[in-house]
Amino acid sequence: MHLPKLPVAVCLMALLLGACAQAETPRNMSPTQTNEEGCTRKRSLGPQNAYADPAPIKQACVGPYLLELPQNYFSNQMGTEHDGSFSLALEYPSLQPFKPGERMNLTVDVSIRTVSLSYMYIGRADVWDVMQRRYTPRPGRNDDPAASLEGRVQGDAVHGLVPYYVDMDNVRAYQRARGLPETAPVMKPDYHYDWYVSRNDVGRVDQLVRCTPREITESGVEYRDGKMVKKRVIGFAECQQTFVIEELNTIVDITYPREGLPQWKQIATRARALLIDNITKERK
Repeated sequence: MHLPKLPVAVCLMALLLGACAQAETPRNMSPTQTNEEGCTRKRSLGPQNAYADPAPIKQACVGPYLLELPQNYFSNQMGTEHDGSFSLALEYPSLQPFKPGERMNLTVDVSIRTVSLSYMYIGRADVWDVMQRRYTPRPGRNDDPAASLEGRVQGDAVHGLVPYYVDMDNVRAYQRARGLPETAPVMKPDYHYDWYVSRNDVGRVDQLVRCTPREITESGVEYRDGKMVKKRVIGFAECQQTFVIEELNTIVDITYPREGLPQWKQIATRARALLIDNITKERK
């Protein structure tokens, strides 16, 4: 009895699938994960339900610090990613977490009113040195007038912050000298950010807020039924805020609608408390 011959393509496909199955590395299904700083978190194994209410508590690590929060505080509303990375998401302007499952199948309107928070543990480096790099030029670009406080134009205080605006005449002259054409995006104000800073008692920049420039007067958002939503225009104005939690050697990065700039201090206080108040264990 002879078996029917299979097409060559079918045989090749079977061989390839077999090779892939053999080469696939089994996923680590350990119930815990420990990072380089010695923080051990419980992992979420098995099916996850982002709509669970009340939301179950999930663990995350920021350097050596173990953090516990309801899962709806996480951007994906299910906890950390597989590798332990994570960000948090609050709703503007309440600065409260979204309802369980509200960020699943993410809509533009929900995305627009999101305050996104991430925490970066600095380790052995000086946290203030790392912070300073956020407002100083990269090597080889020391004369870039848009990349430093000194190259910008200081303005009058706004919401308790000192603004530093881009001098577009200087920027264009600098970029022309580098050979860029007048049509390059960097030649336009909307390519850049307005910077706002606050300083601590010893003169260090402890808050840096970078926002869509004041030349862009369209916010891109509006309110309907008390909720911020996207207007039918291209783009929207936002801010990126960075500050230091010195005692934890951690830098915090936050993104939110530009309308939140007057509440920058409240936003920083909320972001700080979310970490500090929910730490359950420190490496000894």
